[in-house]
Amino acid sequence: MVLATILTSGVVAALVSGLVVLRNSDRKIMIENITQERTKWRNKFIEINKEAHEAFLKNDDAKLKAIQSELRLLLNPLDELDIDIIKELDSSDSSNGEKQTRFTIKLSLLLKHDWERAKQEARAWRFRKKDKIERMSYEEYMQNYG
Repeated sequence: MVLATILTSGVVAALVSGLVVLRNSDRKIMIENITQERTKWRNKFIEINKEAHEAFLKNDDAKLKAIQSELRLLLNPLDELDIDIIKELDSSDSSNGEKQTRFTIKLSLLLKHDWERAKQEARAWRFRKKDKIERMSYEEYMQNYG
């Protein structure tokens, strides 16, 4: 009887331990993969900003349209702030210097927001903040820092 209780307890402990190890392993793999992909995604935006800067300087509308097309595939087509980034590459009456500055600030706000989300998601569940990380708009940024 005592032997059966000990064996049962051992089996239950081994199962619980195995499930915890499996969960932790799966979470670690998921975080590593997502973090690597997000890093590539953020680096892509840095390259896009460099290309856009050159296109703005050269007034190269064809290049700006190509960059705009690429951004449509990388950004959320349903998010107003993402759409606003894409629209910044449309031709308008404002000078290219102003457009380029707004474009860069909007991209940096997107990257900052993604970075803060990535840091929060990488934390252990018990250390995560319950609050949703809000993305700052360009207008809000300009009111506070511009």
